[in-house]
Amino acid sequence: MRIPTAADVSNVVNTAIRVRDRLAAMDAGKMATRAVGGAVVLTASFLVVANPHATPTPDPSAVVASRIAPVGSVQIGGPITASAVE
Repeated sequence: MRIPTAADVSNVVNTAIRVRDRLAAMDAGKMATRAVGGAVVLTASFLVVANPHATPTPDPSAVVASRIAPVGSVQIGGPITASAVE
């Protein structure tokens, strides 16, 4: 592991100062308006592309039968006795 030098620490501090200044300069109302506008655009595009009110096509009966077919079977043996455990 490398020990950070004074230049590395200075770069991190300068970056933190730039980020703080940029956050301080942001207008909360403008950011909220952009976020709501983006959500409206994404929702509208989803409704146009996905077409949630379309009637779904039913699965063919062979597909339904394969989904509900049994996977395997379980067989129960005799009771376990103490001699079998040892």
